[in-house]
Amino acid sequence: MIKMKPGDWLILFLSLLLVPLSWSMTQSDSGAVAAIEVTVGDQPPVVYSIKDPQQITVAGDIGNSVIEIRDGRVRMISSPGKRQLCVLSGWHQQSGDNIVCLPNKVGVSLISNRERFDGINF
Repeated sequence: MIKMKPGDWLILFLSLLLVPLSWSMTQSDSGAVAAIEVTVGDQPPVVYSIKDPQQITVAGDIGNSVIEIRDGRVRMISSPGKRQLCVLSGWHQQSGDNIVCLPNKVGVSLISNRERFDGINF
């Protein structure tokens, strides 16, 4: 059996302290979602309020996509793509979230008054 040294205990204590702290920082609300921005192909985006429950039908390249807004959340109900990944992604409610239907060239972005991240690198 290996005996732990004082430095080992310090590292264990700091990691047990930092893990919940970093998790809470990533889960903190960066501002309520104010609206959604729907983009189709090369057309300029159209902004819809997240407060009004509604279904939006958008004509994409290969057919119609239906977007549902309810209870401050948004989801893609139907889309003509074969794999249905945008539909299967479910409800989205955090600012910065995106729903993208690539075959139909339809994108939905949740936007707020404050940005969630300073920058994102891919």
